[in-house]
Amino acid sequence: MTRKYTAFTKAFKLETLALANQPNTCIAQLARDLGLRRNMIYKWRIELKQKQDKAFKRTADTANTAHHKATHSALLKQNKQLAKDLKLAQMEVEILKKAQAFFKGQNS
Repeated sequence: MTRKYTAFTKAFKLETLALANQPNTCIAQLARDLGLRRNMIYKWRIELKQKQDKAFKRTADTANTAHHKATHSALLKQNKQLAKDLKLAQMEVEILKKAQAFFKGQNS
């Protein structure tokens, strides 16, 4: 049985660490959202602290990694759904505004 490794770009690792360093960030939740193991974020943090500029030598060179493509695809789907939800919410707001104006006109 061969073990399959996922390669992440240096930019992805640095962005993940930037998100992890924000106040009130739950590392476990961040890892789940990004499809990572929690310990990877901690390992990347240690490596960056110890090696600084020389950190992440064994990383993917491009964004054409399997993880990036999967994450990108999921984000595109989520973005499309959020756009639909936003449009629906905007329509609901317009309907409520019209109903409010209508009922205000009847009370006068």
